[in-house]
Amino acid sequence: MLESALSDTLLRQLMAVGQVDILVGLPTLNNAGTVTDVVRAVNVAFNRDFPRVRTVMINSDGGSTDGTPELVRAATLTEADMVQTSHSLRTLHRVLAPYHGLPGKHTALHSLFAAAELTQAKVLVVLDPSGPATIPERVSELIDPVLRGETQFLAPRYRRHARDGVLITQLVRPFVRAVYGVGLDEPLGAEFACAGAFASHCLDRDIWNHEAARFAIDLWLRSEAIATGVSVSQIWRPATSGAGLRATLREAVQQIVLSLAECLRAHENFWIATTAIVDLPTFGTDTAVIPDSPKWDVPSLAGHARQDLLAISPVLTEVLDRETVTRIVEDIARDEWSVDDELWVRIVYAFAVAMRRSRAGSEDLAGMFVPLYLWRAAAFMARTAPEQPTTVQQRLDGLCDTFLRLKPALVSGWSAEV
Repeated sequence: MLESALSDTLLRQLMAVGQVDILVGLPTLNNAGTVTDVVRAVNVAFNRDFPRVRTVMINSDGGSTDGTPELVRAATLTEADMVQTSHSLRTLHRVLAPYHGLPGKHTALHSLFAAAELTQAKVLVVLDPSGPATIPERVSELIDPVLRGETQFLAPRYRRHARDGVLITQLVRPFVRAVYGVGLDEPLGAEFACAGAFASHCLDRDIWNHEAARFAIDLWLRSEAIATGVSVSQIWRPATSGAGLRATLREAVQQIVLSLAECLRAHENFWIATTAIVDLPTFGTDTAVIPDSPKWDVPSLAGHARQDLLAISPVLTEVLDRETVTRIVEDIARDEWSVDDELWVRIVYAFAVAMRRSRAGSEDLAGMFVPLYLWRAAAFMARTAPEQPTTVQQRLDGLCDTFLRLKPALVSGWSAEV
């Protein structure tokens, strides 16, 4: 596994580094505008906060054309940045390596996990090169809880406006919470920290050979940690802008749906038995400052949903019951977006079951799901536009409750003989 995950060059560099305690990974792709601050923050955190442990930072670049690798290489400590220690016992390293294999974050993470195993790292931290770890404190706060043994997987938690991140709030978060039984806020967060033992465990899974790994490896890592009994916690982090997203909304929805189905298949023995949602410990401090509400082009979103749903309505009966399809068509004809929570959850679960029964056609099913999501997103945006954040948050909590209440329908459909 190590041989396939690490290039010869990276393998030689890591062998020269030797054993480490902390490995910080920085997957990059055209992050010239922010990466220098992140690298300097890592350097300062290593020298100031972890002077007696062995550290290494690995930058795995996916083929940047804006000079990102060169900026990482140049971002060494200046005299003004230098933090001196009187008796340093650790060795500080920095390794740069191109992705070895197909470009993509999953490839970078595979290499970082293999590097963590090879170096016997106690802690693996993966940072988002576009933020928010641009100050040393943000780097150290991800390392500390895992290094102290207080948790084995640390996921970010962001303070967002309740109308922000609709794909997360209307699908991924309530789905993962209800199905996996944990109060996880950000199933798709780019950053995380984990124990080296969990990184080694992940290397032995076959997810790296699946298409789902290309789509949302972050989702799989979190669900794998939950399903295998690893202690999972959250940590408050500054909200991100989403500037690093490189997929269209349609692509993102389709990819996430495929990944959710892959996670259900991988962990069915675990999630079928869960019946309640357990809160997760949270580190850090919540700013409690609610950002401004995002602006949405609801008519455009609804227009795309309407056009696509009319086109696929004849085949929706392959997944949904005829009464549901009739309601969808009638609402579209009246220019209404009245998809309530219960209808939405039943649609989501019906597609999950259909993907279980027709794995070969999963991509087509995920594509069919996209306009249904757009329809639901338009309904949510239109309904909540005049509401206060606290009212919108109550809606989100209610949606999560509905996902949990209707979970038996998913379990029943999933467990039926294929």
